[in-house]
Amino acid sequence: MQYFRFWKRVLILLTAGAAITLAQPSSPDTDTPEPSPSLLDRLWTLPIARMLAPVPATAMPAPLPSTCKVAPLPPIEDEEALSFEKNDSPDAAINIAGLMPAMARALEKFREMVMSAGGSFDLKSAYRPPAYQAHLQEVWYKWVQLRYNRQPGCRILKAEVAAEFARHHLLPTQKPVTSSDHTRGLAFDAAVILPRGARTTKRRRISLDRLALQAGIKRPDIRRDPVHFKLADVPAVITLLVP
Repeated sequence: MQYFRFWKRVLILLTAGAAITLAQPSSPDTDTPEPSPSLLDRLWTLPIARMLAPVPATAMPAPLPSTCKVAPLPPIEDEEALSFEKNDSPDAAINIAGLMPAMARALEKFREMVMSAGGSFDLKSAYRPPAYQAHLQEVWYKWVQLRYNRQPGCRILKAEVAAEFARHHLLPTQKPVTSSDHTRGLAFDAAVILPRGARTTKRRRISLDRLALQAGIKRPDIRRDPVHFKLADVPAVITLLVP
């Protein structure tokens, strides 16, 4: 209702202004008479018309160039690696199909043995494309460069790299290697927990690493990378995995 009242008043003011403008006496004739302004031009000179005129848009200032001496993360161009990076779901980048057959069978066997012993098994990563592994390396290197950087010009880049570092669950003390067991389909990462005093189906007490070895896998670096499992370097165990 207020909207219609406003425009009714505007129309009345415009009509009154036009009437006043037309009622003004014309200037006396001269030798070179100037052309009289049109009715539309007269209306635009009224105060109410100037109030309703659109405000010209101001141009946005161009962004200032970055003053950070650390180069940004290079873009991912490999399609397979890009599909890993774009997936928002935590489980989307877990690729079991890329594992070697013996590794895939060992993973499933180990998972079943852990669950049967009353434990928990949370798979974090399996096969990784080489280009995706290279991206993890780049993120790690950039974070090492920016971790203690306090320059104002590097704040935005530092925040972006920190978010990538946290999203990929990287560790400052563990640099992603160039040639990884993950890129060869020979390893997976999993958070595995066994209850205290876990026992096998035959009521024998069992440890996590002994259970892993029975499945044909092992943890090569328990202290620095406790979630990393790879095929055991025991030919006899690997032979048992072949059907």
